[in-house]
Amino acid sequence: MSSVLTSEWTAKMADWHRSGLSIADWCRKNSENYHRFLYWRKRLQASVHQEPGRFVELSLATSPISLECNGIFVHVSAGFDAELLGDILSLLRRG
Repeated sequence: MSSVLTSEWTAKMADWHRSGLSIADWCRKNSENYHRFLYWRKRLQASVHQEPGRFVELSLATSPISLECNGIFVHVSAGFDAELLGDILSLLRRG
């Protein structure tokens, strides 16, 4: 995997996650090919799964945050249900 392309697509994936847009909407907005996006998302997720993930403690945020661990993305908006987030993280730890 080319390190330049990998870096570019890693940055694009991060931008997509921060945007909150669907993949199709992000691709349209950024003049990116939808199928190429899906290809790189799968390729980058496969490389992430080679390393075990770990959780870090976060303080409760008042603004939206995005969490990523081993290719699993969780978007948390302001005013989220902290108990539900705890349940989700517990399930992810088991996986």
